[in-house]
Amino acid sequence: MIYNRSYAQVLPFLAILVSPILALQPSAPEPSAAPLRDLKWGQLNFLHTTDTHGWLAGHLQEPSYSADWGDYVSFAIRMREKAEAQGQDLLVIDTGDRVEGNGLYDSSEPKGIYISEILRQQRIDLLSAGNHELYKQNTSEVELLTTVPNFRGNYLASNIDIIHPVTKETVPLAPRFKKFTTEKQNIRIVAFGFLFDFTKNDKNTIVQPVEETIKEDWFQEAIRDKEVDLFLVVGHVPVHSKEYDAIFKEIRTIRWDTPIQFFGGHYHIRDFARYDSKAFGLASGRFMETIGFMSIDGLSTRKQQMKPAWTTPSFHRRYIDNNLYSFHHHTGLDKETFPTEQGLNVSRLIQQSRSTLQLDKAHGCAPRDLWMSRVKYPHDNSIYTWLERQVLPTSLKDESRAGKPALAVVNTGAIRFDIFEGPFTQDSAFIVSPFTSGFRYVRNIPYEKATLIVDILNKQPQILTDAYNRSGTTTTPGLAPPEQSAFFHDRSFDDSHGPDTTNHLTGQAPLLSSGHFKPDLIPGYTTVDDEGSDGDDTIHSPISFYRVPNCIQALISPNISAVPEMVDLVYIDFIESYVALAAKFAGLDIDFMRDSNVYMPTTTLTDLILDWVKDNWSCKGM
Repeated sequence: MIYNRSYAQVLPFLAILVSPILALQPSAPEPSAAPLRDLKWGQLNFLHTTDTHGWLAGHLQEPSYSADWGDYVSFAIRMREKAEAQGQDLLVIDTGDRVEGNGLYDSSEPKGIYISEILRQQRIDLLSAGNHELYKQNTSEVELLTTVPNFRGNYLASNIDIIHPVTKETVPLAPRFKKFTTEKQNIRIVAFGFLFDFTKNDKNTIVQPVEETIKEDWFQEAIRDKEVDLFLVVGHVPVHSKEYDAIFKEIRTIRWDTPIQFFGGHYHIRDFARYDSKAFGLASGRFMETIGFMSIDGLSTRKQQMKPAWTTPSFHRRYIDNNLYSFHHHTGLDKETFPTEQGLNVSRLIQQSRSTLQLDKAHGCAPRDLWMSRVKYPHDNSIYTWLERQVLPTSLKDESRAGKPALAVVNTGAIRFDIFEGPFTQDSAFIVSPFTSGFRYVRNIPYEKATLIVDILNKQPQILTDAYNRSGTTTTPGLAPPEQSAFFHDRSFDDSHGPDTTNHLTGQAPLLSSGHFKPDLIPGYTTVDDEGSDGDDTIHSPISFYRVPNCIQALISPNISAVPEMVDLVYIDFIESYVALAAKFAGLDIDFMRDSNVYMPTTTLTDLILDWVKDNWSCKGM
């Protein structure tokens, strides 16, 4: 209720103060020309976003991804118009993790008071919840009370329940599934909305394992419906995963020839999975870098039942760079004819929301780029090297433990984005590390044992994986960034942290201007998936990707010239279960529930980084 009152106070204020702009955000760079691959349209077409994490203003330092949510609203409207003019259908899909990761969401109080209104301006035909919607009680309750009603029956939650904040009854977060018929082609669709087997949700929500959910009567009845032309599975689930494999196999045991389209997410990558000749899955990146496009042709429909059962439909995917150059090309329009009034209004709303939150306020200026994966670790231009050598040793100090040496352990997944040379703004703080996790510690640990714990976390992931599998908790350690988790999940671990220049984790590069009539190749995504290497709409030159350790460590000691005998083991509280497991393998008998305490109360990694920037990075001379 407080959340809704906040909206009532905020929105009229925004309506009065907004000023006209021409698409994009005023500070966003314009994209450069680049060679593009065209879209292949079909009977049924899709636009897909996932893991947007609040990046609705687009990327204000990267021309490749500089379109905002208002531009996407216009793009979806124009694409619908194009589809309808061709007698085809187009559906818009979002598969969760819409929150946490950008100042537009994280810097308001309460969090997210602007973003729900911006999101709902897009006509989304099907959407699902991600794990970030469920970490905190208030976030999941906003989903139930605001986001689910905003999308009027299009939000699906096949395996998520929630304790209703008013009635205290356990109820589905949203409808389990939906059956509908498309407007133009009369394609009969049964749709589901899943979340992977997530276990770190707040106690007010229940995530039922996928393999249990698909055995329930309602699901079995839904897949036995014979009046279906397509099963559509949307979810916050990697398209290469045991969960989607289980759903595919369950449907195929009953409906051996009905086409199935999956939309996934969570790993923050562009990916495409082939399950069989009539079943495919698309994942469309992260952070509003990518608009996924999918088309299916050759489906039987209510109007066209003459197609024999053995006819194989065709599936085509495209990963669209989120910028106006791509949008104009794919719609056949230009800067005069492309924008819609609704899209422009959303861009204005985003602009004023950012202004109200002072997201462009500079706290310092970065003297150079600091990369998550574009350089080897350790390296002077590695964001992790910067953290462990500069930020943590000078900033992570608890007054109650003054003079006591400490070994700080931070998982690399606590960092979510690069730092670019130039202003480090209020927005940058949340972009780089959006999480609210604090620090905890266990006192008086032998230094050699503390470093062994870090070694286990980094070099023995199979030990952790096997242990967690036995506990039924998860399938892969969640310590590294999600992009690397995907890499680790699909390939054996290599401690060399070498480059990978062909994997689909090679994105996130600024566009480079071209002085030639024929555009040069721009560094960016060079995706390789189950269908090959031609999925990206923009033809890029590749960027090297270097793997990083699961965790970094920093010794914090008043006497840096000597190795201490005993240390406080300090760690991000989010990874306590992993640290506890590694400690057990290191031979330490510690009850973390009993023996750990809060370190630097009320301080998060985000706070630590922002305070360090204010104290150490000046904007003078830049």
